[in-house]
Amino acid sequence: MNLLDLVMSSSGRMVAPMAGYPGVRLTGRSVREALHDACGQVEAVRALQARLHPDVVFTLLDLTVEAEAMGLGVDFYDRRPPRLQDQKLPRLERFYELGPPDPERAGRMPVFLQAAEDLAEGDGRALGSFVTGPFTLLAQLLGTEELIGRVRLGEDLAEPLAFATEIVGGYAAALAQRVDLVMIVDPASNAMNAQVYHDLYRPFLSGLAAIIRSSGAISMAHVCGDSTHLLETISLVGVEGIALDSRVDLAREAPRVPPNLVLMGNIDPKRVLRRGTEEDVRWEVRRLLRHTGGLRNFILSSGCDVSYDTPITNLEAMVEEARAWRRRSVL
Repeated sequence: MNLLDLVMSSSGRMVAPMAGYPGVRLTGRSVREALHDACGQVEAVRALQARLHPDVVFTLLDLTVEAEAMGLGVDFYDRRPPRLQDQKLPRLERFYELGPPDPERAGRMPVFLQAAEDLAEGDGRALGSFVTGPFTLLAQLLGTEELIGRVRLGEDLAEPLAFATEIVGGYAAALAQRVDLVMIVDPASNAMNAQVYHDLYRPFLSGLAAIIRSSGAISMAHVCGDSTHLLETISLVGVEGIALDSRVDLAREAPRVPPNLVLMGNIDPKRVLRRGTEEDVRWEVRRLLRHTGGLRNFILSSGCDVSYDTPITNLEAMVEEARAWRRRSVL
C-alpha cells in the first residue's frame, strides 16, 4: 500500500482516530481481557469500526508488549492501558544473554499477531498496528533516568540501541507481514534534543523503518508530547508519515514536514474527545480542517491514543465532521 497515493487521491479528508480501547468498552469486556485474547481484541476493534467506519483501522496500542516479552512485569487494569511494574531492573547484559524474543511465541506478541491476522480479513480498509520505539524500549529496560543520564554524558549507546532495535524489529517485521501500516510510538525520545536525536538515534530508527518496509508495510512515527523540536529530523529517518501529538501546533508546523510524507493528527484525545461535548469536538475538527485545507498529505486523527471511557458519540462526531468537510469541498 502506498499511503501517500491513497491520501492524495482521496476526494476529501481521510479520518483515522488512534482508537481501540473505546471498542473494548462497546463489547463489555475489560482492557485486561482484550489484551490477553486475540478474539476479544478483534471483536473490540470491529465493534468500533462498525460505529465509526474510519479510513484506517488500528489494533490496540500497548507499549508494554516488547518489554514484557523480555521478562519485565506488567500491571493490567480493567479500564485503562497496562503499565510496567515498579521493579528492580537487571543489568542490561542480562537482557543480552536472553536475546531477542521470538514474536511468534514470546509473551503476548502472538496475541497481537493473531489479532492483526484476523483483522486483515476485514473489508479492505487499511489496517494499522503499533510497536514501541527502540529508544523507549531501552528506557524501559535500563530505566528512563539511567538512559537519559547516559545520553547527557555522551556515552556510546550504539550497542544497547542496536539491541533494542533488534527486539522491536523482529516484532515489527512479524506485524508488517499482516498489516498495512506499523506505527512506531516513541514517547521517551522526546527527551532528546534535535542534534542528539539525529546523531545518536536516527540510524536505528531508519533501520527499523527499513525492516518494516522490507517486510511489506509502511511505517509512521509518533512521538508523544511536543515534538516540535524534532520534526525535521524525524522527517529524515525513512518513515512514510508522522503522527503529531495534540501538543504540537499542527497548522503552524506542517510546512516543516516534506509533502512526500503523510501528516496525521491531532485532535486532543483528553480535553476534546474524552471530556468535551459533541459540539466541542465538531468545533475543533472544523477549526483544524480549516487551517489544514491546503494540505493534501493530511489525515485527520486524534493527537494520541484514545482512552477507554471516551464517549463513542464524540468519536462519531469527529468522523462525521470530516465526512462533511469532504462534501463541502466537492461543491
